[in-house]
Amino acid sequence: MIGNDYSILGKYGDAEIVKAKLSHAEYLQHHLRETDRRECLISNCTPWKALLYPIKAKKAETYTTIIDENPAMMFGVVPIDVDVARIWMLCSDKVEEKQKSFVKFSLDVVEYFQNKYYLLENIVPVEHRKTIIWLEYLGFYIHPTPFLVNGYKVFRFVRCQRETLEIIV
Repeated sequence: MIGNDYSILGKYGDAEIVKAKLSHAEYLQHHLRETDRRECLISNCTPWKALLYPIKAKKAETYTTIIDENPAMMFGVVPIDVDVARIWMLCSDKVEEKQKSFVKFSLDVVEYFQNKYYLLENIVPVEHRKTIIWLEYLGFYIHPTPFLVNGYKVFRFVRCQRETLEIIV
């Protein structure tokens, strides 16, 4: 699947990945998991702004996962530099119910973005252990030293095309 013509659009078990639309953000802003609402709070933005910005940002790629005919997740990348992007994801509780489908496409999605960017990065709150374990499973390096963002402790996580983390972190 990985290659120049690779696309992440399509069916994955009970889930379907489609290009994100404003209507998806409008729906999902009211159905986010508590952990995702908290991540918006830490980033000092509303769920609406967090979901809308990547749809409107130049050169960003934003997708929606549809489960049971409703948006269950939005995710994508927002370029920071030519070879660096902020990878992100915001979900409803429906993702927890359909974990098999979610796990099935997660690695494909990360590889898709990794083929486009040398470095993928973002932050995760230190107490979001389940998310941290999932990020490690996907091949992200979690920097062991937390730092503060708007008064909350977070870890930086990164994933590179090659094993060069000692240069990055």
